Amino acid sequence: MLESGWYPPTATTPEERLDHYAANFPLVEVDATYYHPPALRAAELWRDRTPDDITFNIKAFSLLTQHPTRVRSLDKDLRARLRTAKSKVYRRDVGIEIEEEVWQRFLSALRPLHQAGKLGAILFQFPPWFPARRRGCAFRLRSRQAPASRDARSTHL
Repeated sequence: MLESGWYPPTATTPEERLDHYAANFPLVEVDATYYHPPALRAAELWRDRTPDDITFNIKAFSLLTQHPTRVRSLDKDLRARLRTAKSKVYRRDVGIEIEEEVWQRFLSALRPLHQAGKLGAILFQFPPWFPARRRGCAFRLRSRQAPASRDARSTHL
């Protein structure tokens, strides 16, 4: 959208662009969270810098959707625990402990939006090879629930 000329010339910072966007639309789809997990501070700023009636739909981080994920997209401490020379990994490559930690951090970072009533949907964009059969449906159902207790609404958000 930056290159389109839609933003006024005075909107030169992300904050100013978000202000302009929020003044024109009631819904934001955040795609950046597919490439890098959201940061708590970013969610706090989105919450604080937008009107009360805006909704944020958040794309799920790629590791959580069966897509290949750049190792450098993972938090530094998780990369250290992973100890791989690969540049990209899949969910199956990281092990359940790291996957659970990624889930917890992803959901925890969204807590400010949830608490403010601004979190809409978490969008899971699965890859074309992801099966629509029983195994894929079972994963989708598990994805609706958070790790550990498997209750995202009360435990993590």
